[in-house]
Amino acid sequence: MTTPFDTTPSTPNPDAIRATWRWLAHAQHGVSEVRVIRPGGGGIVGLGFFDDEEAFVAACAAANADGNVYVGIQPRPRRLLELAPNVLRPLRSGAGSKDIEVVTATVVDLDPVRPKDTASTEDELSLTLQVATAAADWCGAQGLARPRLMMSGNGAQLWFALPPQSLAGEAHERVQAGLKSFEAEVRARFQSERVHVDSIHDVARIIKVVGTVSRKGAGTVERPHRAARALAGFERLEDPQLLERLLRAPVQQLVGNLARPAQVVLPLVASTSAPQGTVKARRTEAGEYDWAQPVEMCGPVQRLWNEGAEDRSVAIFNMVRYFAHKGLGLDEITELVLEYDRRGLGKLKGRDGVGYIRKAYEKVMATAREDGAVAPPCHSLQSMGYCRVNREPDVRCELYDVIFDIEAAVERLATVPAQDVEYRLKPILEAIAHRPPSAQEKYLGLLEVRTGLAAQKLRLSMARAVRTSATKESAEGADSKGGKGSSGDDTIDGEVYEDVYCYYTVTQRGEAKAISSFTFTPRAVVETEEGEVFLGDIRTDRGSSMEGARLPRRAFNSRKELLHHLPSVHTQWTGSDNNVQGLLRVVARRPVPRLPGTTTLGDFKRGAHHVWVAPGCTIGVGGFLSDAPVAYLPNGTSLESRIRYEATDDDTFHGVASTVFECLLKINTPQVVLPMLGWFFATPIVARQAG
Repeated sequence: MTTPFDTTPSTPNPDAIRATWRWLAHAQHGVSEVRVIRPGGGGIVGLGFFDDEEAFVAACAAANADGNVYVGIQPRPRRLLELAPNVLRPLRSGAGSKDIEVVTATVVDLDPVRPKDTASTEDELSLTLQVATAAADWCGAQGLARPRLMMSGNGAQLWFALPPQSLAGEAHERVQAGLKSFEAEVRARFQSERVHVDSIHDVARIIKVVGTVSRKGAGTVERPHRAARALAGFERLEDPQLLERLLRAPVQQLVGNLARPAQVVLPLVASTSAPQGTVKARRTEAGEYDWAQPVEMCGPVQRLWNEGAEDRSVAIFNMVRYFAHKGLGLDEITELVLEYDRRGLGKLKGRDGVGYIRKAYEKVMATAREDGAVAPPCHSLQSMGYCRVNREPDVRCELYDVIFDIEAAVERLATVPAQDVEYRLKPILEAIAHRPPSAQEKYLGLLEVRTGLAAQKLRLSMARAVRTSATKESAEGADSKGGKGSSGDDTIDGEVYEDVYCYYTVTQRGEAKAISSFTFTPRAVVETEEGEVFLGDIRTDRGSSMEGARLPRRAFNSRKELLHHLPSVHTQWTGSDNNVQGLLRVVARRPVPRLPGTTTLGDFKRGAHHVWVAPGCTIGVGGFLSDAPVAYLPNGTSLESRIRYEATDDDTFHGVASTVFECLLKINTPQVVLPMLGWFFATPIVARQAG
């Protein structure tokens, strides 16, 4: 077998990028997601969704200069196309596991064990390719179609094509379990101290775009940057035998089906983990921590682990709490969090990091249940905007519903001695306080029946629980030098929560008080000459909806400004000025695309964009743009209603043009017509010369 490095280019290969698109074959089932990630774990540079082959090839090749280019293994739903249609935009996150609707392939990824953030040497890469070839041979011996062998730049990948498999209903869990089982079987057979089989079985995972250059660390003669390429062609052979094998894999029992104890102190299910310190973090065959996922993580925690947070103290505290929740001991938690901080946060640089983490751990364990179980940082992640449960209507989390099982906790109060009921109520009320008004009323009603306590007293107790929780979170976020703490997003005045048809606040008496008759769902943020403008949809408590509503940044300056910009008599606001700022936080935490925009018709030039803007269309050098890179915001002038551009074929255009030019000088005398024509053609040039 020839080695890849003697013929591997160090520049993108458009033909290989195009072959990647065609092998993935996403077009019939959805769109392809492209992510560009800055080398060294610097975050997402750009993200886009593509249904056009040419745009995909061009974007991948151009973006490779800014980072490593990846594509989703599985097609993404077509509805995501509108977030970044055939372009790369600075979106914060791509599709998640629950977004994936169909599976068309799976990939096994093999990497040589080597120093972090470095490219592989020729020897390391050669060994990995030998192992991958052996794995492909084993697959053939199993009666499976031989996978395509790819060199990913630093390691090897085996690409398996599958007949399209829907993930509707129970199929999602079954297919996911099969992918995990198959990857684990390959890992058990071929992973060694020198070659690692990475975990990429999740249906939302991404892989390097073959044909793009992989940049890990500084490229050197010994460890060069290489373009990923195919070593066995791009023939797509869908394998029904492999799909059948995946579907036969056993599905793990869901957390929600586990037995629950008869009595608990907090609204938490019984801990399924071992006592603190007996559970160990994942490690590689080389004995190093699996830094990508040292323990099993949900999406919001994985994001916190990968990206950190603006409030670094809260980020550290939440990771300490989560690791303690998973049952890790203080020693391992300290090692993991110190490296977590070193990789991006920088909070503990120049400080007693070990002592800082120990204090955080002690605070976490002080909140542990009698059986030692520690609650995960769900509510803090919701406050930070990382988890959408309790923050957006209809968003549910099965694990959260089990862990904070309010109904079960209320029922278990029947077994609690009367003198302990009020003490046991505190964590239940705190969990209720994080639910929207409609759910709060339901749970408070259950408590009223179960405990016999008046609803007024329960609301007052819930308000106290909220204030106590906020105070504790603030203290937990404070640093060791006495700096001001923060619980993430819940420490400012005017906090606003979102229900299905309204925004609400929680009073000091614990009552959920509606302060609007509508909700606003942003779809994009447009950057205009006058500042940012939120474009979105409004839904009222009367059931009506208004699409394309505009709220400029100044609308959030005060209650008066907000009322001035609300588009209808059915959109009412009774909150305070501080609540308007709370509304801005709710709206701004939604991940939406950002677009340049203008209120001026005609020539638009900003950054890389140079187009002609008109009502209902945008025109570039090649004609009408189906995907406008610039948003036009009407300003109410009469010119908007008088200008229209219509697409037409060349013959029609030439026919109209010849008629116009023939009749132009007949409209009036040349002394009148010619200066008008001169001014018409000179106007765009004058503006550019003045600039």
